[in-house]
Amino acid sequence: MSGHHFERVLQCEAAVAVQQDPLLIDIARHYLGGEANLITTRTWWSFPTKSASEADLSRASFKFHFDLDDWRMLKFFFYLSDVDADAGPHVYVKGSHNRRRLKHQLTLLVGHSVEDVLGFYGEENAVTMTGRAGTGFVEDPFGFHMGTLAKQTPRLMMEVGFGVSKPSKRRYHGEPVIR
Repeated sequence: MSGHHFERVLQCEAAVAVQQDPLLIDIARHYLGGEANLITTRTWWSFPTKSASEADLSRASFKFHFDLDDWRMLKFFFYLSDVDADAGPHVYVKGSHNRRRLKHQLTLLVGHSVEDVLGFYGEENAVTMTGRAGTGFVEDPFGFHMGTLAKQTPRLMMEVGFGVSKPSKRRYHGEPVIR
């Protein structure tokens, strides 16, 4: 179960300070090879649940997927609550942003199984991110990633994404709409 907060995050001075952090912008510029435009900022909760359907898991990003917010992008994530194995940690598959299986290239399907993705990329390349509130990490969102199901403790997370395209002027609850 997850809950997204769109317009409220942009009213938070601390969130805006993270968006404008010179180090994050510099990292994004270097990775993207030029200008880095702020594309998205959002926060969301993932709440513990005892049962979830396959459709719910796919909709809530609890299966491996990749993001297509922009042609090239870099996303920074921050845990705003402590995250251990029972709080739904984020998982990223190293190398999956560069080497894509043909069937994964030809589908925009959200929700690839763990067996499918790790069977190709290797279990040793799955990195599970845990940490105290304030822990941050960065990833190329074209690589396979997912949130895991929170078992005992809710998880609050913030995402700040930079891309190569100009940000959209369209809004949904105050949040820029991805193209």
